[in-house]
Amino acid sequence: MVLYNKLSDYLKKRYGERVQRLPINAGFTCPNKTGLRGTGGCIYCEETGSGFASLSPKTPISEQIRYMIERYKGKANKYMAYFQSNTNTYAPVHVLKKIYDSALVDDRIVILDISTRPDTVEDEKLELIASYKEKLDVYLEFGLQSVNYKTLKILNRGHTLAEFIDAVNRAKKRNIEIIVHMIVDMPWDDKEDIIEGAKILSALKIDGVKLHSLYITKSTILGKMYERGEVIPLSLEEFIERNILFLEYLDPDIVIHRLAADPPKTGVLHGNWGMSKIKIINMLEKEMKKRNTYQGRLFNYLNN
Repeated sequence: MVLYNKLSDYLKKRYGERVQRLPINAGFTCPNKTGLRGTGGCIYCEETGSGFASLSPKTPISEQIRYMIERYKGKANKYMAYFQSNTNTYAPVHVLKKIYDSALVDDRIVILDISTRPDTVEDEKLELIASYKEKLDVYLEFGLQSVNYKTLKILNRGHTLAEFIDAVNRAKKRNIEIIVHMIVDMPWDDKEDIIEGAKILSALKIDGVKLHSLYITKSTILGKMYERGEVIPLSLEEFIERNILFLEYLDPDIVIHRLAADPPKTGVLHGNWGMSKIKIINMLEKEMKKRNTYQGRLFNYLNN
C-alpha cells in the first residue's frame, strides 16, 4: 500500500533520477515587514525568513548555485534552484528577471522553485515566472499555513484566504505548478480546520503541499508569547493525528513535498519535540500502516 504521494518518488518518475534542491538567498525582504502589507512580519518568522539553510545574500546567486552543486557532488546530477528566503517576488519585474536568470547557470538545473506570498504575485510577475516554463519546470510556493481566518490574523499573515485563492487561480491559468505550505499543529486550529484545509487545496487542484510542524524560536514574536505562557504547543501525538487526518482528505494526486519541519540548530524554544524529522516521519508512517490508511482515503467530496 502506498501511504502518500512522496516527492522523491514523483521526481524519480518525472526525471528518471534524484533531483537535489539548492537553497538560494537572494536578499529579498517581505511586504509584511516593510509596511506594505503589515509590520513585524508573521509571528513565527525569523529575520532570515526561514532560509537558514542557504548562504548569505551577499554571495552572488551564481556563486551560491555553484557552491551548492559542489556541496552535493556525487549525490545528484539534476537540481532544483530554490529561492527560499523571505518573499521572492517582492521586487519590480525587471529586477526579478535578472535575479532568476542569474540562478540558471548550469544545464543540470531542471526546476526553478520560487517561494513567495499570495499577495505579492501581480499578473506581470506571473507572466515572467510562466515564461521560464519554456526552459524548465517551474514551481511557485505559497505560504498559507491555515485556512482559519482567525488563525491567519493571530499569525499576522497580512493576507486572507480569498487572496490566496485568487493567487492560485491566476497562477493556474498560466500552468504554473503550485506548492502550498501548511502548519497542521497550530494551537488555534481544530481538526475541522485541518479537514477544510485539505478540501480547499484539493478543490483548487494544487500540485504539491509542504506540511510543517510548528517550531518556536527565541527571536520571534511567537517566541516571546511562548515564554510568557500565552502559547501551548500541541503534543507529538496530536501532530501525527492531524497530519494523518489532512492526508486522508487530500487528493491522492497532490505530491507531498514535506511532512514535518526542519527547525534551525540554535535558538529553538520548541521544535519537533526534541526528535529528528526522520524519526517523526517514521512514527507517522508506522501509525498510518497500523490504521491501514493512506492519502486520499476520504477524498470523496468533490463533484458530488
